[in-house]
Amino acid sequence: MLLTMLLAAAQPAADTAPAAAQSRIMDLIAREGGQHCLPEGQLCFELSNSADTGEGPASLIVSFPGSGDTGKTSLPLPAFADDPQGLRLWPQIVSVRSGDEADGREGLEMLVGVIGEQRAMYSGGGGSGARLHLLRFGMAPHAIGLSGEVLDVVWNSALMIRACFSEQDAKDRLDACHDEYEFKAVLKPGPDDGGELPPLTYRSFATAYPQTSRRSEDNSGQKLKKSDLAHWKDAECSYERVLRHNPATGRYEMDRPAPDCSVYTTP
Repeated sequence: MLLTMLLAAAQPAADTAPAAAQSRIMDLIAREGGQHCLPEGQLCFELSNSADTGEGPASLIVSFPGSGDTGKTSLPLPAFADDPQGLRLWPQIVSVRSGDEADGREGLEMLVGVIGEQRAMYSGGGGSGARLHLLRFGMAPHAIGLSGEVLDVVWNSALMIRACFSEQDAKDRLDACHDEYEFKAVLKPGPDDGGELPPLTYRSFATAYPQTSRRSEDNSGQKLKKSDLAHWKDAECSYERVLRHNPATGRYEMDRPAPDCSVYTTP
């Protein structure tokens, strides 16, 4: 009975439901204590303390504000292939089923994101890289749970590599003594195809600074001009792909292969 009441409370408000159904991707509202909630605050997510420390199994904690401890459920997270050093919540959700369809008999379903991070330090620099994992989350009158990972994709990275080893290097490089590489990705709604899970559009952006720097090369000893002190956009690793759910594998797949951008994404 309690879960039925909570399920009803978690439905999008009447004036926001059409927009949510149209966009498919909704921003979560950050609250103190690490919670991220639906816009109306009726359903919140957070990760257990072990998610960032790596000490013990991590869990997704689902709560219903105003319901007290009885309105909290802890769901174990699956093991991720990249074995991340830390986890954080993706501050958005993908709406699959609002819960008010078919008179609520099918319940509420959405894709919840967890971002796994890897970090590395090296002489005079360091970097971090992250992957986005989307998990199916569902609520029905008699059940609540995670039913598996449907997407694992490169999400973002930031790398700094030392390039000055002498005063002359610093002079030659106009004091730009680190090569910097960044990779960022976003998810947007994709063209609707009536599938089990909504299509998504994945878009990435990759840059190098100074614009002459390439991670696969030795950039020390370069003589830079002022015009070089700008970000260079890597056209190959700044790309767009449509993600569609494959019922046979239970996972999202790109409409065509992605390029190898590990020079940006591997710390």
